Amino acid sequence: MKLMQAIVVAAVTVLCAGTTFGEVVIREVQMTWEEVAELDGDVVFNNLCAVCHGVGGKGDGPAIGALKKGVPDLTVLAANNDGVYPHKQVKNVIFGRYRDVTHGTSGGMPYWGDHFMYLRVGFNGIPHTRYAWERAHTLSTHVESLQIN
Repeated sequence: MKLMQAIVVAAVTVLCAGTTFGEVVIREVQMTWEEVAELDGDVVFNNLCAVCHGVGGKGDGPAIGALKKGVPDLTVLAANNDGVYPHKQVKNVIFGRYRDVTHGTSGGMPYWGDHFMYLRVGFNGIPHTRYAWERAHTLSTHVESLQIN
């Protein structure tokens, strides 16, 4: 659990999208979750996912040396699925729906839905699950843009 927390902190703290050329800018101040709530998919990916998956999604992020499991190459998801990008499945993995099947229970990928649902609180302080699904959809759409032709 401590390893997962360290990865999340590193992701939110270190990486930030720079230009359209893929430049990564080191942030001096950790991003707040409120800032994450307002970002587009590419910026969210670079802030939360690139630390493990790499900016290009190839599974070559700077944290891979600290992980027990390998990190999948996200650029071949469509190629491995008969040329069709599995948008819904990727969105479900990001949200955390497949947490026991896909990543197991020991230090796998963070379940971002658990974090995203608290970015926008609904009626009477109830976590906003619909907003969390929108964030997962935005990230999945960005991963789709990383697919190799």
